[in-house]
Amino acid sequence: MKIAAGALAGLLAAAPGLAAGQPVIAGSPETVFDWAAARCETWDIPDTPARAWRTPSGRVRLVAGSERSRIAEGLSLATLRHGCRVAYEGAERDDPAAYDDRAWIAATWAEGTRVIALAHVEYHGHLRPGRCPAGDYMACWRNAILELVSEDGGQSFTRRGLVAALPYPYPEGAGKRAGYFSPSNIFRRGDYLYVFVFAEATGAQKRGACLLRRPVGGGPGDWRAWDGAGFTRAFADPYRQAISDPGAHVCEPVPGIRSTISSVVEDGRSGRFLAVTPATLEDGDGVRQSGIWWTQSANLIDWARPRLLLAVPLLWRRDCGAEAAYAYPSFLDGDGPSANLDVVEGGFWLYLVRMPLGEDCSVGPERDLLRYPVSLPDGWDRP
Repeated sequence: MKIAAGALAGLLAAAPGLAAGQPVIAGSPETVFDWAAARCETWDIPDTPARAWRTPSGRVRLVAGSERSRIAEGLSLATLRHGCRVAYEGAERDDPAAYDDRAWIAATWAEGTRVIALAHVEYHGHLRPGRCPAGDYMACWRNAILELVSEDGGQSFTRRGLVAALPYPYPEGAGKRAGYFSPSNIFRRGDYLYVFVFAEATGAQKRGACLLRRPVGGGPGDWRAWDGAGFTRAFADPYRQAISDPGAHVCEPVPGIRSTISSVVEDGRSGRFLAVTPATLEDGDGVRQSGIWWTQSANLIDWARPRLLLAVPLLWRRDCGAEAAYAYPSFLDGDGPSANLDVVEGGFWLYLVRMPLGEDCSVGPERDLLRYPVSLPDGWDRP
């Protein structure tokens, strides 16, 4: 999806609130997954940011699933068809040391027919009698990140190993949700793969967005976290090794980012990185707004002040007077050169999940995956 310079100039002139020199929503949303028509079961829902890749034969596959992850496939991003085969799900094991309760495929990286994935893995201690005295979902929630692999182009995945977990055995630190959450997409720079994960404050771990990397040819034990100066922090498994200094096995959040970095793409013209985050922040006029924000960086550590891309009520900061809440933004460019659709060149898509709100402000299984066209004008990366 490309927008010519002349057409963009006309669009900006005609649409109030759109400003040249920054990413803008350039049209109405399209429905990618219609839950009412396309679901395979009640809880077959978009519950993670959309991730997509191109197979060696040129077909496109996309995952944006629930704890039973399914794949959509088509000739392009515009022709995806949702499949009912389950590509991966957790085993709902009772033992927190197994890191195998509920699992969501949250990030992917494709090279040929091999696809690496990171799973957001939740342990629900409130469902295990005696495991968590609080007995409450949020208070007993412990999260970790696993690496998965597919050798069939992303149609099915198996476990490779643990990537990130707190250096404390469960339920130490229980009383609030804890651990590492919501990986961004996996993206490459030089000889390394990178990903952001969000950390909640627990013990030695500070709250914020953490950047991890590993060599392209590495495995789950090769991921290292940013420590404030370099990538030296190795995560540890408290069930399989003695940990004398927990602070040596946690990550240092990047400065200035207080919310989840949901997606990162590279601008093919400038080489700068563009990230998206769902948050409630102050805009340039000092007014707090909930919505989808973008930010930019040249080095992945130092990020510019976020700017509002799309004002919408968010799932985790719900406006009960609104018709719907929104969550899980991601950027994808099906026309770009990358097999992982993460290099953008002028025009691309913002994928976003919409969830209708019930009369009691609740969210049920009904939810749709939408996409909005985004324009990236020349000069967007200048202060």
